[in-house]
Amino acid sequence: MYPELVFCHNDPANGLDIYNSASSQKTLGIMFVIACLGVPIVLTYTVCIYWIFRGKVKLDATSY
Repeated sequence: MYPELVFCHNDPANGLDIYNSASSQKTLGIMFVIACLGVPIVLTYTVCIYWIFRGKVKLDATSY
């Protein structure tokens, strides 16, 4: 089943495999650049928000 993603029993030429269903090299390159820039931004934001709100919640007998 490796190269085939979606089978077409009527005409095998109408099925999808990993080669004819992939994006173009330009699109994959652009998405790689966006991911390389976006992931550090998201991780930095997550760490900053975690650092800002650390220790603000106290669990005791009156907590929900």
